[in-house]
Amino acid sequence: MVYSVRMRAAQGGPHEKGGRHISGAEKIVPFEQVAQTIQQMLHRAKSHALGEPDFININVERLELQYIKYITALPLQTAKTKDHEHALWCARQLLSASGVQPAAIERALELLARGPAPGGQNMRGAVIMDAASGRRLEPDPWRGVRVSRMDYTPRAAAELSRLLESMGLEHFRVREALALATKVIYAGTLAEICCSDDPHYTTGYVSSQRFGYVRIPHLKHASFKGGRVFFIRSQEINLEEYISRLQEEPVLIDQIRISNG
Repeated sequence: MVYSVRMRAAQGGPHEKGGRHISGAEKIVPFEQVAQTIQQMLHRAKSHALGEPDFININVERLELQYIKYITALPLQTAKTKDHEHALWCARQLLSASGVQPAAIERALELLARGPAPGGQNMRGAVIMDAASGRRLEPDPWRGVRVSRMDYTPRAAAELSRLLESMGLEHFRVREALALATKVIYAGTLAEICCSDDPHYTTGYVSSQRFGYVRIPHLKHASFKGGRVFFIRSQEINLEEYISRLQEEPVLIDQIRISNG
């Protein structure tokens, strides 16, 4: 048996009552690793650069093995961007070549720069956006859609760590972002753009069915603003089923593909 262990932490109260998102984490582990995983997540929540939370929620859920999907990680590469403007240009080019229209690209960049929730606040989850018009489709503009229940198999995690170390990228941010981006694209997303809300981490990424996972240094300024936008072709996808796959379907990445071209 394996268990999904999920943590989210906020400052100023729960996310549902307007608390500011501080930290989150996802793992799928056997029962004998649950207690250790909870301790690691508590430490991470309490020591985050965004501040000390006063709300921490940890959820433990048993998963049925027959319902877990095994998928291959998106290929990873890093764009060689020299500054913020160059990074924005790179993101626009990748999204456009992936099938996202200019109106949607500019709308997404605007939301990430000012905060996607009402009043320019950050969201706990992601924006879902029509790739043609830029129209927002997520049911709740305060919460967005949070992707859950994804991780690596132990063999794939070890292989990824070795490869990332050889590239100078061995950090939990890269591992977790690649896992999330892989599940997002696997669920039927055309492309994604993401920037962390951590002011000390200005590397973002664009992922897509065409290019895989592309890290983009300098994608944001040093600010507390950030978030993620999932672009879909709304006429070709059932929104309710799509959100269910993102939130509910458990996936384990069992194969790694790395390309630093």
